[in-house]
Amino acid sequence: MIEMGKVYLLPIAIFIWFPVTVIATYVMSVLRRDVNPIFPYISDTGTFSPESCIFGQMLNTGAILIAILVYIRYRHVRLLCERHSLSTKIKKGNTISTWTGVLSCIGISLVGNFQETNILLVHLFGAILAFVFGSIWQCCQTWISHKIYPHAGQIIINRGRIVSSIICIACCIGTFGCGVISIVQFQGRDVTKWTKTDGGYYWHISSTINEWILAVSFLTFISSFSWEFRHIDIHEPEIDICQ
Repeated sequence: MIEMGKVYLLPIAIFIWFPVTVIATYVMSVLRRDVNPIFPYISDTGTFSPESCIFGQMLNTGAILIAILVYIRYRHVRLLCERHSLSTKIKKGNTISTWTGVLSCIGISLVGNFQETNILLVHLFGAILAFVFGSIWQCCQTWISHKIYPHAGQIIINRGRIVSSIICIACCIGTFGCGVISIVQFQGRDVTKWTKTDGGYYWHISSTINEWILAVSFLTFISSFSWEFRHIDIHEPEIDICQ
């Protein structure tokens, strides 16, 4: 059986992957004048071709990486529950958390593949899955982190996760709340090039700022698992042939 170490690099890789994705598509979209340079929505930077191709491909890859992390965390918590006979509430919370994490990953993929200028409803549905269920996953993991301590984790990291979860919930509400108000007041022609004369501009900027903070907080939360993953080794699955 082959043992694979250095699992702690996965959260770090995710923390790097998404900023590289957004920075690359942001620079391209601004240089091509496809979006306004002042706080566009993250998905606006990947709306038009060719940046949409890069955005979609890299978001798909990132969603897979997060899904792997969600699964590893699920198995990690499940193993701790078995070894230390932890509460059944933790087991149920771990299962619920895993499903919300998977739904968030599906949402990330939908956002990357269905641009707002093509299929808006699917794009918005993906954004809701990504951010809302991503925030729920954070809250579940924050609760689990406190319940499994001291068998895993650190107090300072757990407290940091509380702060990150609160920020994500607040920014998630701000993103969608301000976004709805701005759309109601919008009177322009192109939402990807929102100007002050289009109406609802400051609500729009408030929404996009909340989204950027939300994304950064989410990635910071993910990177915090690097410490716990230092104590994890993954074994290659065994394959047996049934006669």
